[in-house]
Amino acid sequence: MSANPDLDRVRQEIDRVDKAMLDLIAERLALSADVRRAKAGAKLWRPSREDGHVAHLAERATHTGTPPALVSRIWAELMSASISVQGSSRIHVALEGDARANLSLIRDRFGGSLPVLSYPTSSNALAACYGEDEGIAVLPAPGGMNNWWTALAAGGAMPELKIVAPLPRIEAGDWPRAVAIAAIDLDIGSFDGDGRILCASRDVMPGLVRAESGDLSLYEIAATEDVDARDVIGYLPPPVSV
Repeated sequence: MSANPDLDRVRQEIDRVDKAMLDLIAERLALSADVRRAKAGAKLWRPSREDGHVAHLAERATHTGTPPALVSRIWAELMSASISVQGSSRIHVALEGDARANLSLIRDRFGGSLPVLSYPTSSNALAACYGEDEGIAVLPAPGGMNNWWTALAAGGAMPELKIVAPLPRIEAGDWPRAVAIAAIDLDIGSFDGDGRILCASRDVMPGLVRAESGDLSLYEIAATEDVDARDVIGYLPPPVSV
């Protein structure tokens, strides 16, 4: 023991807080198991709700001196563990581009509890995700030679899949480096007004063209705009600001 009684007291307080945190984590995981039972077969992962929750916590953290990036990483681990308890989700990642950076993005966004399977191309990863009820694919963001997004368009091979989350979550910038894709129904009416809707269309739309493939264009449109649900292939919530 230290000869400094104040230091000993602080260490004891740290031990007390750690034990309290451990009990709360166990309680949270137990509640996640309850969610699984309550949903009874419904889609478990709700990325827009998750990102909104983390954004709220990160904003609150700025008033306590806690770095928002730390909040995002901690809750990535907690939510990853919760999803793991709730179901059988797996992450399918394309190793195109900077594979090391892609895996780092996945760890920061999804934590380390979900199994990660890698594939040589985006098409392979997307097909693997499509074959699972709760699969998640992480692919390079659309643009340039990355034209996998055409499979999500109306008339494409996998229109049930949607772009549902940007990577990274913290300070994603003007356009994410990668995106997460899953078979999730997007409720256009519930979108945050600061978010961005992604539409694939052959018609001219009031938005920013982010990618093109033949006569098909990927538009980024403000969530406040009215769009045809048939054109929507994704939604990017507002980035968590630091």
